[in-house]
Amino acid sequence: MADEELIDWLTERNALIVHCSRPGKGDVGADGLLFPEDLRKAIHICAHERRELSCSLVWPEHVKTFGAVGIVLRPRSVASITSISPGDSGTHFDLLGKRQGGGVPFSTEALDETFANSVDYNEWTVTDADTIGIFVNLSEPLEVAKTFYLSADPNYDAALMGPAAVVAAGPITLQEVMAAFPGVPLFAYHQEGMAEICNGASGLCIQPVSAADLYKGTKYWDKHNHDRNDGLTQGESA
Repeated sequence: MADEELIDWLTERNALIVHCSRPGKGDVGADGLLFPEDLRKAIHICAHERRELSCSLVWPEHVKTFGAVGIVLRPRSVASITSISPGDSGTHFDLLGKRQGGGVPFSTEALDETFANSVDYNEWTVTDADTIGIFVNLSEPLEVAKTFYLSADPNYDAALMGPAAVVAAGPITLQEVMAAFPGVPLFAYHQEGMAEICNGASGLCIQPVSAADLYKGTKYWDKHNHDRNDGLTQGESA
């Protein structure tokens, strides 16, 4: 399969490759990388360091993600897809920093198996890709990992309540997601199709879009301007 055939394959199925911010990050502690810094780092390492991200392939009839807020990736070539699994492949990093898991190498057969056999979460590992937008999964609680400062409670007692700060899943609004990445388009699946969520004169509005708009149009992606990723990592307008 040629590079453009992969883009055609995604476009025909209205499918997106997304990497999400995991809301359950109690294991990373108060000093860990949380939203939106975790996604900014993911944008950078995928675009510039060729490090792999664990991703989900989603389409209108199958929106299962490891988190409700993430980034939409456009692979630069078929080599960007390093492994494919129709289920959770349990990826992890080995001692050399290489992501390992139960996925299989890229092939047309593996692509088709994702659609045929994805019942719950699928997992693709992706590198060398451009971020073309932010994704929200409207079928999941809109939550990200946040730091909660128990010490702010006037009745806080370290002996009884434990650490002064803990990390747990907390709610976030669409407006807060947009503010974290100003000028970056926000996408979701809505009413069996893909949509862009925008700020309108009277509040948020939803405008239908297609995968072709994302992958092939110049509004969301410019093949001559990979520097767009740098602005995203700094929270600047693209």
